Amino acid sequence: MRTIVSKGFGRIVILSFDRGEKLREGIRDKLKELGIRNAVLVSALGTLEKARFHRIKHTQKKPQDEVFEIDGPFELASIDGVVADGEPHFHMTFQDLDRAYAAHLEDGSIVCYLAEIVLAELPDVALARVRNENGVALLQEKRGEG
Repeated sequence: MRTIVSKGFGRIVILSFDRGEKLREGIRDKLKELGIRNAVLVSALGTLEKARFHRIKHTQKKPQDEVFEIDGPFELASIDGVVADGEPHFHMTFQDLDRAYAAHLEDGSIVCYLAEIVLAELPDVALARVRNENGVALLQEKRGEG
């Protein structure tokens, strides 16, 4: 297990998305504009007209993902995750009229009516995702940075 300790939060960023906007891309672009490299996702909700996501296919040592793109409407119940070195790594729970989904948010997900995202900056740590020998992208602290 890796342990990364931050002394506290920096800025709290509230993003309010409108119909037709790309969710993950919009988050990434705004964080870049604000100069935020590392953050935690505090709250998220909304609706999607299109969901693009991936999930794991099996439990073997080396992971393999399958990517889906499906049309809604969807109610976005939650998103959780971390921004490491400017890159959002978010998992979401959403549902259509028949079933619920839990998966990794990918670029290409489109807001239907609205989406509200709240992020808390972590100004005193420098995070990165580093792939291990099996190709798993593990969260780590960059040494000598922060």
